[in-house]
Amino acid sequence: MDFFAHSEVPLEATRGIVGLAGKVTLRSAAILPVFLGLLLLSGCASEGYPEHLVYLPRTDPLSDPTKPPEKDAPGFDRPGEFPEVLFVGLSAEERGKLLVYPSKMKEDDRQALDKALTRIFGTPAHPTFGSSEETEPVKKLSQDLQLDEQTLAKGSALYRHQCLHCHGLNGDGRGATAPWVNPHPRDYRLGRFKFTSSSQQEGRRKPRREDLLRTLREGIDSSSMPSFRLLPDNDLDALVSYVIHLSLRGQTEFEVIRAALSAEGLDQGIDAVVNEFFTDVVSQWQDAQAPNNFIQPGPYPNIAGDQDMRESVQRGFDLFVRAKAEGSKKSAGCLGCHTDFGRQSAYKYDAWGTIVRPVDITTGMYRGGRRPIDLYWRIHSGINGVNMPASKDNLDSKDIWDLVNFLQVLPYRTMREKYGINLESNEPTQVAVRP
Repeated sequence: MDFFAHSEVPLEATRGIVGLAGKVTLRSAAILPVFLGLLLLSGCASEGYPEHLVYLPRTDPLSDPTKPPEKDAPGFDRPGEFPEVLFVGLSAEERGKLLVYPSKMKEDDRQALDKALTRIFGTPAHPTFGSSEETEPVKKLSQDLQLDEQTLAKGSALYRHQCLHCHGLNGDGRGATAPWVNPHPRDYRLGRFKFTSSSQQEGRRKPRREDLLRTLREGIDSSSMPSFRLLPDNDLDALVSYVIHLSLRGQTEFEVIRAALSAEGLDQGIDAVVNEFFTDVVSQWQDAQAPNNFIQPGPYPNIAGDQDMRESVQRGFDLFVRAKAEGSKKSAGCLGCHTDFGRQSAYKYDAWGTIVRPVDITTGMYRGGRRPIDLYWRIHSGINGVNMPASKDNLDSKDIWDLVNFLQVLPYRTMREKYGINLESNEPTQVAVRP
């Protein structure tokens, strides 16, 4: 039963509940207990979105991930500033060069885009993925990633109750709580996810399905993303499917708007452009699931005792702190961002236009996971959207494992002393240059 379909509660109130912009206009606090009671009695806690609800056309500016700012950020944005201002600290002129405004799109093109997106992706109450006439890659992805209508409908209902307040109706990371938490919730529409085990190049890399499942189960340390481990496995599977659905829809919309507002403009009709970008985004997700794109770590070094571990940790330390390669001695270039092992890292702008800070590695808090394999993946292929580059081209697997061993020792003073690591050198730290 949809409570709102039979209620005289103002539409603005329903907007507040489903995550849309608007002002709740309940006239009396006395209504609230009655409203909550009816809500519980109606069984809404297990149901999805109202039938009439549609995904919102994108009106917020697009941040072009191919044009990162050259300067550092002054600090984190203040509570409540996001998402009204992106790239906080830059002048209006500087922001204007980094952002693309959907309001500049031709009205006919905008309406055609909304119609095409609805044809492919449906509505929040009835999410879909493509149509019966879709190509084989689209059908295969639907099967591989569980994007059938039944799974998406279940995922949509779960998302409404578990995720909407942070990640928003469209998966835009602009839910009701988003301005008040830092880091801000992920905006899926850019098609970039930070913590992946796939080895595609930056910009095309998508997570494997198990990457998203792990994030749901474990949450993200030192953020507002909790663990959903208590949900049944089939609920988690449905949530992952719906997140992928929102990301596919959002990135397709993003790419079409960006192309329409580029200097070249569109050279064909909206439907053709939508289908072209949709097919490309689908191929990116399909590639990420392929076995050959899974990051296969090299063999772990043969460490027989404390002396072997000491040597590995010290090699990792040298890779971390060496400013640049010196003959056969390699450099990982880590101090270029993780200044003083992250204790004095500068604030940076990310691909979403928000502000991040390279992690203080001495704390041992890793948002992408702290297992050895998690650290290996981050070093090997970098982190999407935050200027953390891949090291797979200049470090071999033995080097990466040495770095992993060093990172696991780094937060603990007694372990550092045991393995001969001194962070407090009398000599000033030389800032590394990325090779």
